Amino acid sequence: YNTEWSQELTFEESYDEYLKAWFIVHLLKQVFGLSSDDGKGFIFNMSVGYDLEGLKTERMDQFTNDLKNAGNHRLSDQYKDELISFVNQNGKSFFNDELIKSISNISANISNSVTLSTMHGCPPDEIERMVSYLITKKNLHTYVKLNPTLLGYNFVNETLNALGYDYIKLNPESFKNDLQFKDAIAILKRLKMLAKENEKSFGVKLSNTLGVANNKNVLPDKEMYMSGRSLFPLTINLAYRLAKEFNGEIDISFSGGAVAANVKEILNTGIQPVTMVTDLLKPGGYYRLKQIADTTAEIDHINESINLEVLKKFSATSLDDLDYRKDKRAIESIKIPVNLNKFDCYIAPCQQACPIQQDVSGYIKLVEEKKYVEALELIYSQNPLPHITGYICDHQCQFHCTRWDYDEPVLIRELKKEAALKGHNDYIKRFDSYNLTEQKDIKAAIIGAGPSGLSAAYFLSKAGIEVTIFEKEKSAGGIVNNVLPKFRLPQSAIEKDIDLIKKYGVKFKFGAEHNFSIDELKEKGYKYIYIGIGAEKQNKIKFEGKEDRILNAIDFLKRFRKNEKIGLGKNIAIVGGGNSAMDGARAAIRITGVENVYIIYRRTKKYMPADLEEFNEAVNEGVIFKELLSPVSFIIRDLTLQKMQLSDFDSDGRRKVIPLENELESLQIDTVISAIGEQVDFGILLKNNLLGEGDSTIHTNESTNETIIDNVFIGGDALRGPSTVVEAIADGRKAADAIIGKEKLNKKNIPQVDFNINQNESELIKIKGLTLPVREDDLTAESKRCLHCDFICNKCVEVCPNRANVLIDSKLLSNQYK
Repeated sequence: YNTEWSQELTFEESYDEYLKAWFIVHLLKQVFGLSSDDGKGFIFNMSVGYDLEGLKTERMDQFTNDLKNAGNHRLSDQYKDELISFVNQNGKSFFNDELIKSISNISANISNSVTLSTMHGCPPDEIERMVSYLITKKNLHTYVKLNPTLLGYNFVNETLNALGYDYIKLNPESFKNDLQFKDAIAILKRLKMLAKENEKSFGVKLSNTLGVANNKNVLPDKEMYMSGRSLFPLTINLAYRLAKEFNGEIDISFSGGAVAANVKEILNTGIQPVTMVTDLLKPGGYYRLKQIADTTAEIDHINESINLEVLKKFSATSLDDLDYRKDKRAIESIKIPVNLNKFDCYIAPCQQACPIQQDVSGYIKLVEEKKYVEALELIYSQNPLPHITGYICDHQCQFHCTRWDYDEPVLIRELKKEAALKGHNDYIKRFDSYNLTEQKDIKAAIIGAGPSGLSAAYFLSKAGIEVTIFEKEKSAGGIVNNVLPKFRLPQSAIEKDIDLIKKYGVKFKFGAEHNFSIDELKEKGYKYIYIGIGAEKQNKIKFEGKEDRILNAIDFLKRFRKNEKIGLGKNIAIVGGGNSAMDGARAAIRITGVENVYIIYRRTKKYMPADLEEFNEAVNEGVIFKELLSPVSFIIRDLTLQKMQLSDFDSDGRRKVIPLENELESLQIDTVISAIGEQVDFGILLKNNLLGEGDSTIHTNESTNETIIDNVFIGGDALRGPSTVVEAIADGRKAADAIIGKEKLNKKNIPQVDFNINQNESELIKIKGLTLPVREDDLTAESKRCLHCDFICNKCVEVCPNRANVLIDSKLLSNQYK
């Protein structure tokens, strides 16, 4: 967004920039052989506006005349002389007489074409008069920039909402005051004819920015102007509608949302030229120009007229293409939340975002070098469950990957799984040589064998503490082993992680009810206690219904994992929008006899708390989503649903919902599965005075997770409510570190990775190229996409259009001044 108009320079300053650029580009062309001598190889296009009287002023007239012919301008000869002097001073080994001659012969005719940019709300007849003036009086090939408002309020609003930009507020009056599509076609036809009569080219420039309400309250002014990725679907659809009216016989210059990733497709429609700014001002910066050149060089031929069929298809797919959806990125910004020192700006956002501060780029580098055992050793130093998290981690690291600002994030979780799968067997073979710490006469009890309890046990046992885990189920793993479907997490992954923990001497007592007394455990010699019970108590659904046909999602998933026979009927409704709902739906659709599975959610898909990957998997498997609906009753087979509508934003960033009065919908359903969230059974905490009656806050030392009772720690779901696997691991490790610190025991050091990355700019350009994920077919190649942000960061160099920032090798510099 911006609230400024593009012109910040005076006429004289603007002209000076045009003229200097004219000479510099000719110099570069000659030195680097950028194009053949029989053609310019480049075009300079003026940009003017905003009303006819402004165009006719003496200063504007002089500006355009001097660009048409700079021969009489005082600076023209001065700049030629400066360039020739520069060449002579730099010797003739590289700059020769031929170069000096070419500078002397640089044409004075800078530009014979213009793009007219009009103000939002400019009257149609004013636009036509301005273009007519530029063609007939100024004798210029002319393009007129048009606004996306030509598409109409309804289309623009519906498109932005569908793509996830429903927070953008449009002003319907802006659409009424701007040029209307029908009027635009009539004007364009007349101007096209006028240009032909005057032997001039005429076309449209698409598109101008879109004026929207400034509801962010960040920029000054009531209105701000949208550009970039969200503008592309609007611009390409406007291009199709205009081209269709002219049967493809109209010149279109394209800009709105054009980037390196779509420029080839734009040109393949016959639209040309394509201009862009957004891509060059993002990380990657000017490096993208080479990628754009390489991409477009693959095009054999660009048609003189527009291919309507190709453009029609391209414009249609843009309306649901993930690249243009808001939710392509799960977060607004990958910026880290801590301040950086002046010369310490290379902190990897992925590592900062990870609850366990995993050395992501370290193990990725080792995977790239195919050192899988070493990569796994590095992972194990911070994460005891690499196989489990290789499948189901919510990978905040990936959401914060710097690569988002270039193309798409590195597949970090897949690379962790790659290290675990390919390094495991050799790691186990080496295990006995890993100098296990001798056990001390210190005992710790862990309550719960879920990820948090397993994590605490792993790090404590590695430090020599005798650990016993008390688990009410018959096996370790908690929800990941007893609830998650095997299509999400293979049993083998769970067993590999748990088997390693057993190798460190951790003892398990299964079938142990979690109604223990802290005092009794201490009397049995357990000096330290860690509470890591999970959130398995399902919230109850509140509507009238037949109880035997309303199942609890957790209970259903437990039965599904055990391969029990479950008769659900043909039509199943899952109520909820979290991961449990997605798991329940994907499990239900696999049960014999089930034909339709619906997910019922009171908000829209955008506000579902489920991970985007899990949502997409459910969609791909045929689950039907019914949004803005809330269950009222379930009588016999009739599920009655209240229709809802989005309201104001709530404190959690999601939209509130309110019922639409007297608007109901019904579905014929055989079984309802309730997946409206889980909570911890706080009985054990109340019994041990860790929580008071009516109190919902468990008081702990934030840096250690120690409770108000000495040597009693808590983490995972028990502390924070339903949490992710990696958050649970982090809590267990935090408590273990605190206990190890209390006992003054040695922690195992984190292995250091020796980075052999060439710091020169050519290497950086190579790894920062636009490259899409390789997916799972070649993860060694995928590992090479990592930018190693904990080693070097030069974003500021890339995004600065004036190249005011430069990359300095600090090691070389320090050696020089020793």
